[in-house]
Amino acid sequence: MRPNPFSRFAAFTLLELSIAIFIGVLIITAAVPSISGLFEEQRAKKLFTQFDDLAHEAATRSVNERRPYALEWDDSGVSLRPLAPEQSDATQDPRRVDFGEKLAPALVLPAALDENPARLWTFWPTGTCEPATIICRTPGAHWTATYDPLTEQATFNSP
Repeated sequence: MRPNPFSRFAAFTLLELSIAIFIGVLIITAAVPSISGLFEEQRAKKLFTQFDDLAHEAATRSVNERRPYALEWDDSGVSLRPLAPEQSDATQDPRRVDFGEKLAPALVLPAALDENPARLWTFWPTGTCEPATIICRTPGAHWTATYDPLTEQATFNSP
């Protein structure tokens, strides 16, 4: 019986295995930042959607109930509250978006007369709101939203 001439070439050499592993590590190293960027973008959009829903609820309530509503900032989030409270408001828990301890987004009111206005964004019964820019810089979720005062629609930007 004749020996097979290819039998000694049936396995990979240590050099070939090392090169294959090195290429695999390079591919994974290149993929990890793009995957983490995707998760960061999804988190930013989720936080923006929650905030935008709260802003739309403020606009809708102010028109439907014919009284002004406001989004009020504190250190960890934003709450929806009426500016002209009624008896029935005392029994309701305020709607809120939490961003985390000391991570609430910044509120910029370009039409404010004060240099440091109260952290309160008002929605009027006429269907308008104060022009505002919201800047969110939470870990893993960076975005900016500029709201039009007449349409109450946001222009969303995520770096």
